[in-house]
Amino acid sequence: MTLHKVISEDSMSAMDEISKVLGNEAVILSTKKNNGKIEIIGSNDIKDVLKSKKNKHSKTNLNFQDLFIKQPLKNKPNLDPHKKKDELKDNVQLDEKNDNKDEITIDAFNNFKKEINNLLENMIITDSSTVSNSYDKSNFLKLIKKGYSRNVIHNMFTNLENLEKAKNEINFYTQLSSKLIFPNKEKLNDSSVIFVTGLSGVGKTTLSAKIASFLLDKNTTVNQLKNISLINFSPKSSNKVSDLINYGRLLNINVHSLSNLDDLNKFIIANKNRKLIIDVSKDFLMQKSFIDFINQNMVYFNSLLMLAIQSGANKKSVASQMLMFDKLNPVIALTKLDETILGAEELSTFAETNCKIGLLSSSKNIIDALVFAKEEVLAQYMNEI
Repeated sequence: MTLHKVISEDSMSAMDEISKVLGNEAVILSTKKNNGKIEIIGSNDIKDVLKSKKNKHSKTNLNFQDLFIKQPLKNKPNLDPHKKKDELKDNVQLDEKNDNKDEITIDAFNNFKKEINNLLENMIITDSSTVSNSYDKSNFLKLIKKGYSRNVIHNMFTNLENLEKAKNEINFYTQLSSKLIFPNKEKLNDSSVIFVTGLSGVGKTTLSAKIASFLLDKNTTVNQLKNISLINFSPKSSNKVSDLINYGRLLNINVHSLSNLDDLNKFIIANKNRKLIIDVSKDFLMQKSFIDFINQNMVYFNSLLMLAIQSGANKKSVASQMLMFDKLNPVIALTKLDETILGAEELSTFAETNCKIGLLSSSKNIIDALVFAKEEVLAQYMNEI
């Protein structure tokens, strides 16, 4: 009896070695792993060869009854003549799939792909600084890394696959800009009463003066110049009154001070032919009576509500203010853009709270210092940050 043992890195190499040494008629007596390698013992002894052939022959010559018992039919179609052709066809297809269950089908691959996509869609990047630059090929991850929220990204695009097209990062900025920009630029000039409101320290008074300066440039005749007034609306005196008076002197327009809703209502009615820019104190901003007053008289007074929000404001602050003025559709004026950067996270917050950005303010200079927000400019800015 001739035995030969081969130890190789893989089974194919080991089998080749057995064939070379013992010939093609050799039989394999044992196969096992040994220290990470394949160990095969083969033989070309005539008794071993005949025994191997006999075993193979006996397996293929079972009688029908034995074969049926050992190999029962699985998933075979029920040949009930009353069954519909479509049902039989489905059964045959099922049987074919089971017969090839070890093969990777196109359907199986597509299902696997869908599962991977679902995992990617639900993936949360907890530390964007650790995202490898190699991922920058994915526009979705680029936008997440920049700070845009998942909700905004998905709202701009129907699905993740569309976002992966090369030019769709620019498309994203264009669509988001279109959603954020207030479309009616003439509303500021056409409105008779402009309420300028916002939290303390956001630059409401300076913004009020900038609006007045803009309206003076738009209305150049003597009569029109006399028909523009600044109003300080505050329940108590403050330094802002003196600031507004100084701006009034600089612009050569009248400045008035009012402290309650009744006086404000009477003043607006008495000056219905004038353009009024009303600097509203935070104290009134928090009063429901003031919100109701604007809501009831918005159309009657031909009013515009301008909500000043400082660049860099947090999500909670923006959301609470938008909730407060939900039904009044305020136009957002972004202030102090020279002090803080307008980032992707902030832009996402504006989009999620349905803000409409109308004005941009970036300095304390009030002459020729008001900029209208434009879609193409904002989109370009998003692309560069």
